[in-house]
Amino acid sequence: MLQILFPYPYQIEVSKLRQQLNEAHLAWAKEWKARQDEFRIENIRFSHDPLWKKRIFSIQAAHDGKIWFWRATRVFLTWGVASI
Repeated sequence: MLQILFPYPYQIEVSKLRQQLNEAHLAWAKEWKARQDEFRIENIRFSHDPLWKKRIFSIQAAHDGKIWFWRATRVFLTWGVASI
């Protein structure tokens, strides 16, 4: 079926083009890596926030629902869904 759409000579041309593309990409990747500076990962530490669960916009606070804002949001959402 594919030989009807793509005769044999076209397949050879496509494979040659693919090989040239692979070679060009390999050459580009080598040159790009050679130009890159040495990458170092620095050990970055963040101070621990003991109140992270109680911050109003923390995901954990939204999940727990212990803050008035998220409780009110759940009430409004429940009423909105119930009215549908």
